[in-house]
Formats: sequence, C-alpha cells, structure tokens
Amino acid sequence: MTIDRRQLIAGTALAGAATALPLALRAGTARAATPAAAGTLAQAPGYRRMTVGETVVTALADGYLGIDASAFPTVSQETFAEAMRTAFQPEAAYPAPVNAYVVQRGDRVVLVDGGASAAFAPTLGRLRENLSAAGVDPAAVSAILVTHLHPDHIGGLTEGGAAVFPQAELMVHEADAAFWTDPATRAALPEPFRPMVDAAIATLAAYEGRVTRFPGDGEVAPGITAVHLPGHTPGHAGFRIADGDDALLVWGDIVHVAPLQMSSPRAFIGFDVAPEEAVATRLGLLDEVATDRVMVAGMHMPFPGFGHVARRGDAYEFVRADWQYDI
Repeated sequence: MTIDRRQLIAGTALAGAATALPLALRAGTARAATPAAAGTLAQAPGYRRMTVGETVVTALADGYLGIDASAFPTVSQETFAEAMRTAFQPEAAYPAPVNAYVVQRGDRVVLVDGGASAAFAPTLGRLRENLSAAGVDPAAVSAILVTHLHPDHIGGLTEGGAAVFPQAELMVHEADAAFWTDPATRAALPEPFRPMVDAAIATLAAYEGRVTRFPGDGEVAPGITAVHLPGHTPGHAGFRIADGDDALLVWGDIVHVAPLQMSSPRAFIGFDVAPEEAVATRLGLLDEVATDRVMVAGMHMPFPGFGHVARRGDAYEFVRADWQYDI
C-alpha cells in the first residue's frame, strides 16, 4: 500500500495506535511457536557483553517486531520476500529486534535507548528484566542517551508516567526534542499517530529537570561522542564509544531490516521523516564503517547487534561479531 508524506513522519505508533499502522508491525506473526515452546519454555536472559578497551558494553534484548514489505514504499513484495529467502528469514514479516545498550566505564553506568513497552506488543517490553539479569540496577544508571524519540526507543523509560531510572540524566539531540515538542508536528499527523508525539512529550516531562538537549556532534559522556545521523528523524543520533585503540559505533536506526537494507541500502522505511536524507546518511555511514573497519551495533540489527560492515560490490553485508569469552 502507499504511505503518504504525513505517514512518513509517523514513526512507530504507541499501543493505542498500533492497529492503525499503515504497515504490518505484526509482533508474533514472524515465528510460529512449537508445541513444546507454547508458554512452557523460557529462553536464556537476553543480554550479552562486549568490551571496547576497558569499557564494557552490554546488549539488552527488549524483544522484536514483525516488519513486512509494506514498510518500504519503493520495495515490492517479491523483492522483500526474495531478500528474506536469501537470509533464511520468514518471507511474510521480518522479526526485527529491538535492542538497547548499557555502557559501563569505571563506576559510571550509561544506558543507550530504553526499548519499547509491552503494551505496544506482547513480544516487547523485556528491557528491565534483562537489565536485572545483567546485574544492572536502574538506580545506578547516571545517563540515558536517546538515539531518537520514537516509542520503540523510549517506551521502557517510563511506567505510569513516572521515570523508571530515578537518577538518570536524559540526553537527546536538540533537533529531535524540538521536532517532537513542536505543536506543528502533532497537528500534521493523522489522529491515530498523535499518541506517539504525546509519548515523546510525556517522556521528556517524566525526566523534567534532568533533560539535556545536546547539539550536533560532540562528547556527551566520558569516552562517548554523539554523531548526528539525520533523516530517520531530524535529530537521529548515533553514539561512538572509544577507549584506547578500540571503538564501537551504536548507530541507532540506520538499518531496520538488515537482510534487505544491507543488500539494498537505498531502500528506505516509511517511517523516515526525510527519506532522501536517511538514504544519504545510511550510504555515507556504511561506506565509512566499512572503510575504517569500525565495529557497530544497531537497535534493529540481529541481537546482540554487534558486528562489522563488509562491502559486497555495490552492496554491503553485516558480519556478526563472534562471542567474546573473556570480559
């Protein structure tokens, strides 16, 4: 189906608008449970650690969303299905992970993004249980770095209108905060999508007095630099973690469906505010990290999301990082 310009800035909707989305974010349809797994088996806790120099980065699984071909205005169902077949993924809908990351350096604990809410879909909202399994107390988190204010990145930061992380400073790019708090943004959206704007405003309100709006690129915490990556949203940002000779770029939503967008990087998702800019940002960043051999991590890359980008002709491939035994 066709996604119009107003819908392009809609992003993922909240629980109240989920059924009205113009694409199928059909959590739970991408994988069929086996009889033995139908509510009787538990998976291991969803966290995994990686070191960047002396800094420990822990990936946290919040769950997944099923994203189908209708999410990509320029991609046919046949092209989408073929990309899924090539990657041995379900053809109907890709189970896109929703990841977040904890960065621990000395006694400082920083969270990058906050996952979604279980109210949005039953396959989401697992951030806190995995944070607990990883041994991280929410009260110990001193800062939350937000890649952007879409609900699958901030939904786990509040509960009942209150901040889940009582001591944390909430840090967001000034362009994103300005966009989502501008009354014109809400007015331009169809009614079913307006709750997502309300959620962004409510999240900022929950952390009132502890919100920092950072401009452009620059250091946001010791050893962590913000990288402005506009297009998906005006203030979409990544975070470069550097320690000694090692580095990791947490790139947010540069890629939503890896089997499609790594091989076809010009394919944009209907939730990009500025599709042409989003494509240009993705192309430039893929070229950069492939050339510089920088490890990356992404909020929708296959969990735990750590890996490298390799060139494959005019396309790219995501090469997952091996398990790290010694932390």
